[in-house]
Amino acid sequence: MELTIRQIAILGGVIVLLALPATATVGAQVGTPDPTDSSAPCHDGRLRIRDLAEIDNEFNSDLEELSARALAWQQDARLVELRLACPLLTTGLELEGTFFSETAQANFLTDTADIQPAEEAPEDVPFLDIDGVAFEEAYRSLLRAGFSEDLLLASASSVTVRLSTDLNSFGPPTAPRDVVYVHVAVEERGQIKDVWIDATDGTIYRYEMEG
Repeated sequence: MELTIRQIAILGGVIVLLALPATATVGAQVGTPDPTDSSAPCHDGRLRIRDLAEIDNEFNSDLEELSARALAWQQDARLVELRLACPLLTTGLELEGTFFSETAQANFLTDTADIQPAEEAPEDVPFLDIDGVAFEEAYRSLLRAGFSEDLLLASASSVTVRLSTDLNSFGPPTAPRDVVYVHVAVEERGQIKDVWIDATDGTIYRYEMEG
């Protein structure tokens, strides 16, 4: 059994350390791949383009898990952002979410369980509707654009899914608003290339200054 939380109790002047079982993980892990398989997602703690093709099969159930956690926090919690990352100390993919509550006027982060005050007016918060979102389409779009599926994604930037609006733009100026985008930062030939992919039709957008 994994033990992560310690509690100190004082009994008759003697300090006793009580180890408590770990609580459930705060991220929703996608699948359970073999950690000895070098082709498994996040086998070395890094995301690759090919990992995008692994998400859709488990996506709905993992999103339901995140949503249940957010609704336990606030009944009016609504999805704002999704992120895909590598979990700590294990292989597989981890789905993380940010949910906004008008009641609490705050954001809830499922990966850390942090609650952060929201400064935006509720009507300005870009809620994320994931109907029609397909990571497989994002994966194929990157391959069509000439990226190798083995290329690493920047470790400082998880795969991020957001709705782009006029008030909360997400992507370069050439990317239309009121569209959900999947953002990845690809490491290629010593450069970081930011790519925004229309989550429904696979159209790619990049800043014009990038090669």
